[in-house]
Amino acid sequence: MSAERQSVLRQGALLLLAVLFLGGCRSGDQAAPEGGGGANAPTAQAEQQLAPNYRGIIEEYRLVLAKDPHNLAAIIGLGNALYETGRWREAILAYEQALRISPHSAEVLTDMGVCYRNLGMYHEAIRSFEKALMFEPANQDALLHLGAIYIYDKKDRAKAIGIWERLLHVAPKHPRADEIRDAVERLRDEGRQGAS
Repeated sequence: MSAERQSVLRQGALLLLAVLFLGGCRSGDQAAPEGGGGANAPTAQAEQQLAPNYRGIIEEYRLVLAKDPHNLAAIIGLGNALYETGRWREAILAYEQALRISPHSAEVLTDMGVCYRNLGMYHEAIRSFEKALMFEPANQDALLHLGAIYIYDKKDRAKAIGIWERLLHVAPKHPRADEIRDAVERLRDEGRQGAS
């Protein structure tokens, strides 16, 4: 884990403790329904289950940012809370703000790429993942998600295989290594069958 990520996580944890201590998560709060989100938007039931946990946290991050708009930990924390609730467009805005302060954050670029993918904005997602990999060539999440876009969304078997092989090379014990190896082998088999 990079020193920047550790620092952001430490700051975020302290901020989260302050939020919880100050009563940011209140079970009686009601959320207004969100519009948009497409096919990947959270269901009403899922949002209802998540909302009591994140609504207060999101509000607390926004209060912190109203006083200190350049607080990187709060900006990333806000983006992450919006991400967790499926509010992809709002999360992207927070991540863009974080990147104006810390433009080389592979973690932020990767999370932003996932948001773009969930919105069906594959070109932007690919660009975010590739930029993350410029700054951190062994970023496992960026490699995993980039491979997924190429196989599932772009239908580019060769690129997906190359990216996932790169992931297996940098992280042979990745938590999903067996699944990725099986997928790469299956893609190769399909390629050989298609060529016959």
